[in-house]
Amino acid sequence: MKKIDAILFDLDDTLVNTSKLQQYREQGDRDGLNENIHKSFLFKPVTNMLHKIKEKGIPLALVTNSPRWYTDAVLKHHNIDLFDVKICYDDVLADGKKPSAKGILLALRELKVGDKPNAIYIGDQDTDYIASYIAGIKPIAPSWAKRDPISQIPAAIACTNQIIDNFDNYDELSLIADRTALMRKFDFPKKQLNFIPLNNKGELVPLNKEDIKLISFGRYFSQSTTLTAKLHERHPLSKDIYAKEGNEKYIVPNFYVELLSKAVEKLPTYIFGDTAIDFDIVTIIPSKKGKNPRLENMLNRISKMADTKSQFINDIFEFAQGAKGLKTLGGQQNRMQELQKSMSIKPKYIDKLAGKKILIIDDVITTGSTFNHAFNLLEKEQVSFSFGACLAKTVSMREEDKICSKCGRLMKIKSRKGDGIHFYGCTGFYETVDKCTHTESIKVKDCPLCGDIIVTKYSRNNEQYFLGCEGYKLPQRCQYTEKLEQA
Repeated sequence: MKKIDAILFDLDDTLVNTSKLQQYREQGDRDGLNENIHKSFLFKPVTNMLHKIKEKGIPLALVTNSPRWYTDAVLKHHNIDLFDVKICYDDVLADGKKPSAKGILLALRELKVGDKPNAIYIGDQDTDYIASYIAGIKPIAPSWAKRDPISQIPAAIACTNQIIDNFDNYDELSLIADRTALMRKFDFPKKQLNFIPLNNKGELVPLNKEDIKLISFGRYFSQSTTLTAKLHERHPLSKDIYAKEGNEKYIVPNFYVELLSKAVEKLPTYIFGDTAIDFDIVTIIPSKKGKNPRLENMLNRISKMADTKSQFINDIFEFAQGAKGLKTLGGQQNRMQELQKSMSIKPKYIDKLAGKKILIIDDVITTGSTFNHAFNLLEKEQVSFSFGACLAKTVSMREEDKICSKCGRLMKIKSRKGDGIHFYGCTGFYETVDKCTHTESIKVKDCPLCGDIIVTKYSRNNEQYFLGCEGYKLPQRCQYTEKLEQA
């Protein structure tokens, strides 16, 4: 088992509830802070956890966007000034604030834990998770810290006991589908099925159980940005999910079927608090007409494996002929408009679902639009309860949307077979109606000679990557090249 090499924390609303100190921090009001610091409170399990970390000898750091004068005052007031390294706003300034990874990288250097440590960063905001991903360490959401819904997805959510119990087991602090993908099997030692609780918008809601409408067992790194494309290439679950694209015979690996079968068995206890209750019906988000029925096949396999009294029905919902792929449509509003036109309950199930408890399974969600629409359809049928589960929630660290110049659809980053070079490909590539095959290279920087874009190239002659002007192979254009390490 891999040990945790370092633990880094955010401060505000992660270790200490400082919501009533925000104005004094932002205004630089030291007197106001001193007079009101008693209005903040330390989250109950934090002190014990920090002392356990120190006793174990694990390097400990604080990385906060707050200024040092404020940070020191809060830590001293709550008697938790225990950190080996403290990185504050003063150390990184405006351009280094999270979501920049500058503070995390600086802390890791000062902790002297090596270039690629098995480190975790515990924080309560989207910016904490993005900074962690950029820095190449594992973002963890604290279950003890109350917060508003969060759109970004961490590597796991953990309580203080889980963190303490897994000082020597870095991998245990991971989502179960991520671990299953890495192990290539479901039958491996594990303490629990770690998942992410979500609301019907696909946002993280760790504390408010009444708001939980979906759960995700893992993460999917899209290829829509340069960062997530790199994370995608190193993430087995993301590659497994992406394998369905363009493969009309794709079959969901059996270890994911085993995971979801266990979820069908165990979820009712988590949701209803009663081991005697099962879902009345388990169904799926169906394939579009003419597409590979991969989830229908998966549900059939789950039905043979799960120990449950649930009825398995794979065709409660259906898509209209010619329904558009949601990944080409951008935000949630566009997706919901398309779903309202194209997805409905099959006529033979109308007026037959009232009073039923229904679990809906999908493989990956992005905005939660499809689940949300399915819930709305079921509500009209007066079901007593509906809930959703998926293998993965998309981790989207948005850059400016790249729009296809040929058809107006969104473009996503893909990797080229053979040399692995990333490029932008139109999301209309896999559509059967108005298929678009337009691609564009990814800019590395501007050419110093002509001002055109420089992109990554690959020479088959010497099997080396290099940088070249976009017009490298066109004699009438710039021939500028340079070694890749100069970039």
